[in-house]
Amino acid sequence: MHTSHVEASQDFPHVVRDSSKLDVAVIGGGFSGSVLAVQLLRRAPSLKIGIIDKSSIPGRGLAYSTPYDCHLLNVPAGNMSALPEDPGHFLRWAQTNCSPAIHAESFVPRMAYGRYLGSLLEEATKQEGGHSLEWFQEKAVSFTRKNGLPTIQLENGREVQAEAVVLAIGNFPPGNPKVRGLLVSSERYVPFAWSKSALEDLDPNGSVLLIGSGLTSVDLAIALHAKGYQGKIHIISRHGLVPQRHEAAEPWPQFWHTNSPRNIRILLRLVRNEVRAASAKGVNWRGVINTLRPVAQNIWQSLPYEERKRFLHHVRPYWEVHRHRVALEVHNTLFRLISEGQLTVYAGRIMEYAENAECAQVVFRNRKSGSRQQLQVERVINCTGSETDYRRIDDPLLKSLFAQDEARPDPLFLGLDVDAKGAVLDFQGAPSNSLFAIGPVKKGSLWETTAVPEIRKQASEMAEHLTQLLTYRARSGHQDDAMEATA
Repeated sequence: MHTSHVEASQDFPHVVRDSSKLDVAVIGGGFSGSVLAVQLLRRAPSLKIGIIDKSSIPGRGLAYSTPYDCHLLNVPAGNMSALPEDPGHFLRWAQTNCSPAIHAESFVPRMAYGRYLGSLLEEATKQEGGHSLEWFQEKAVSFTRKNGLPTIQLENGREVQAEAVVLAIGNFPPGNPKVRGLLVSSERYVPFAWSKSALEDLDPNGSVLLIGSGLTSVDLAIALHAKGYQGKIHIISRHGLVPQRHEAAEPWPQFWHTNSPRNIRILLRLVRNEVRAASAKGVNWRGVINTLRPVAQNIWQSLPYEERKRFLHHVRPYWEVHRHRVALEVHNTLFRLISEGQLTVYAGRIMEYAENAECAQVVFRNRKSGSRQQLQVERVINCTGSETDYRRIDDPLLKSLFAQDEARPDPLFLGLDVDAKGAVLDFQGAPSNSLFAIGPVKKGSLWETTAVPEIRKQASEMAEHLTQLLTYRARSGHQDDAMEATA
């Protein structure tokens, strides 16, 4: 077991050594887990908290560990505070630690935001009596209960016990496309875009195919450009839609309310009507979408199961390219590559895959014409979205939770089933009093739960809930009734 001491990370020098039993064990050290730990320590510095993550650098996760300066945040600096109670916190940090020229509408490099998260953890552990955070640089491989306490087994064989465990496991790699001839062990196919080898050893004048046209493929196209890649970049997805750009927009009045229709088709018509009304008054569509963001979770929760399915099948790709936008600088680079002919975006479905000594041959059916087209490329990289059907994920911790009936997938297989407070539901649907979830794990119940503004609010609420729960347990000595006390 490696603890995060000075030699492991200059961002994170304070740890505890006696961790035989923790108050809270957080599995996952990306944004969700790190900010939760910060919020817990801000409320109760004496809590013993452990974060379990294979990374040696706290707070980064996949999102903020990129080595490329060209990978910018997708949200302006003014709305990227990790602390909901202090909206300007990140902006002030960035002006002090990056550049005084940064303003609220600036898009800061993601690697800088990773340093910000590391500094938050360091600051939290420097509080009086707050030397109570340990970083376990290990993978959690199983969940059991011993003497009534949740017990996590680490990959090195060590066990960690805690009063409460929080799953902050973030996003998983995508599933592999179901394409005839495609083997995961193929020489030219990369199943995960953030693999270290994804962009290595490429012929600078060769050709690359990126499967998926969302934020990940944009990141890789921009990274290739930053590396001086001169070859051809192909992007293919079912609809051929790429993320829209951020642009200033006047605020638009809230038009959704609790009595709005619970029907996707009617809601879509309502949004389109609002966009037309906004346009007539000189307000672009971004103002309308921005208005929906604070109530997106409420809208999702108001929809019946069948309507949520319709959204996923018919509306999701259009919503995501308008909701998850990119910085103007990134958008301009992307479309310059398109206008210069170096990058081409296709709408279609991949039908066949084959390899020979020289290249990978990919056959797809063009969505518009219906014709079959073939691409010959040096490398194919899977840039599709995170796999959310946890039954399909080869992860020992998830398998352990399912095998012991401690958790179940949500009905739409977007994550795990949880209650309103983030308690994980067991196989019978009963909420746990010691196992909780935060972040993308809760996508089935919230839908919008992947961006900083949503997760920072969850972290604050979860920290408040857990501190109350642990305080009650310490006073009463009763674990089973704790949920009732804090409900």
